[in-house]
Amino acid sequence: MVLGNYPTSIEPLHPTFAHRSHLWIKHDDATHPVYGGNKVRKLEGLLRDARQIQARRIVTFGAAGSHHVLATAIHGSSHGFPVAALLTPVPCSAHAQSNLRWSLQVGLTAYPCAHPSLIPFVLPRILRQGDMLIPPGGSNASGSIGYALAARELESQVHAGLVPDPDVIVVALGSGGTVAGLLAGLEETSLRCVVHAVRVFPWPWINELSVLTLARSVARRRGTTPSWRSLRKRLWIVNDRLGRGYGYPTPWGERAMRMADDMGIELEATYTAKTFSHALRLAQSAQVRNILYWHTLSNAKCPSLDRDIPATLESLWLPPS
Repeated sequence: MVLGNYPTSIEPLHPTFAHRSHLWIKHDDATHPVYGGNKVRKLEGLLRDARQIQARRIVTFGAAGSHHVLATAIHGSSHGFPVAALLTPVPCSAHAQSNLRWSLQVGLTAYPCAHPSLIPFVLPRILRQGDMLIPPGGSNASGSIGYALAARELESQVHAGLVPDPDVIVVALGSGGTVAGLLAGLEETSLRCVVHAVRVFPWPWINELSVLTLARSVARRRGTTPSWRSLRKRLWIVNDRLGRGYGYPTPWGERAMRMADDMGIELEATYTAKTFSHALRLAQSAQVRNILYWHTLSNAKCPSLDRDIPATLESLWLPPS
């Protein structure tokens, strides 16, 4: 199943302070005209699985206003699957509220869950016969294989002369599937790059071991067997961009948002602002020559929404600061 428009384009960025470094952006924001971003590549494999097992409904998890939940609701429903999600609290923001309203408008059945640690206890109460579970972020082997294919796509673009072989790829580390897929796919290529995975979710939920384990699972599905050592050499987890926690804005993220806006790039506080701030830091340091920022936020504009957030979900909003 192919949902997205590929290959996604790559273009240079020109921050005023980058004199010896070259910063590029890969536009996975444009994977789909209705709702793009990195979840589209993952949903191709996940929806294929749902169709193969003849699932009656898709059930997933995420924070209130989750991009993954929104993408699953939009693309799952457009392929005939009702979608339900367990939602956990997140700092309140206009972006998160808009995502949640959009999810509800396309038919999401939402269940509140007071904390991620309670999901195993709440989940059995909502499951029905015929449900297919998708993990947070769509980050299992079926979903992450989409980013192994994306690594091969990047290699083709490098060979075509559209971008130099990156020294570093900068991408958000949320649930880990995008990073794991890239690691597995890069091992199939001639590219030399290291992946700087910018943590946006606290340890220990996602860590080096979980990412490398998933990368190995993706590689096995692809018929390859990269060593732990080779995968680990490609991965650098950036821990100092998280700030107070998931969903909370940071001063460096807000600065990155302002600079990105000057370049015509839209960011949000939870994932892309923190990640882009690291790409800018690398460019400013001039220690890395070719930097590729992998942009994962959908560029699709939210439609006019007439769906209010029900009172049962209002408890999911935490104070924003």
